[in-house]
Amino acid sequence: MIRKIRLQPLVHLSDDTVFGYEVLYRKENASPYPSASTMLDSVSSSCDYRNNFQLFINMTEKDIVNKNFCRSFLSILEKKGINGSNIVLEVSENTHPDNLPLAQQTLNLLHDYDIKIALDDFGTEYSSMLFLKELPIDIVKIDKRFVQEAPSNKKSRALLNFCAQVSHDIGCTIVAEGIETFDQLNCAKDANVDIGQGFLFTAPFKSPRKSITPFIELCEFASLSIDSIQKVCYC
Repeated sequence: MIRKIRLQPLVHLSDDTVFGYEVLYRKENASPYPSASTMLDSVSSSCDYRNNFQLFINMTEKDIVNKNFCRSFLSILEKKGINGSNIVLEVSENTHPDNLPLAQQTLNLLHDYDIKIALDDFGTEYSSMLFLKELPIDIVKIDKRFVQEAPSNKKSRALLNFCAQVSHDIGCTIVAEGIETFDQLNCAKDANVDIGQGFLFTAPFKSPRKSITPFIELCEFASLSIDSIQKVCYC
């Protein structure tokens, strides 16, 4: 079991309820980032998951080019009784464009099992629009630099609005990453962003206070407001 995992809520900006949790892994050396299959297996083995919220997991570029990844990932879903519709796999814009055909093949297959695909750090690479056009993207996560600079930088604010508008126009849900202040939150709301993530809501946490379990019992938190979570979780 991986012991360096933390979970960070993603929050509906309309009512402060939890949309889902991103699985975060803290790297401390040059070791490679774990496969999304490894992360899913670790989390699902360490908490009571009842298919009642979205679980965000980052894919590595090796996952995308590995022909056995889909079989491995889907096998874990079946073994753990997890619905594909409750999983969001995040694809980084750092994925090399040469791997786009393999990415299309892998992600389309996962999509067939109702797994959602998120494009992470949107707006940071020249291939942003290409990925948005060619891949089966359901959720767009706007890079935190646009979000954090929006209150004080007119261009960043305009780009935040543009990214959100384009993504909505093609039917994607929008996540604003790295929200740390109320000014940033208000800019995200003004841009009609759907979901927020960042330290303003809560830092990534491991478990509730007074708990001896290695991970938070996620099912208990799926229907709570972020204010309730902040009162019981390590931040």
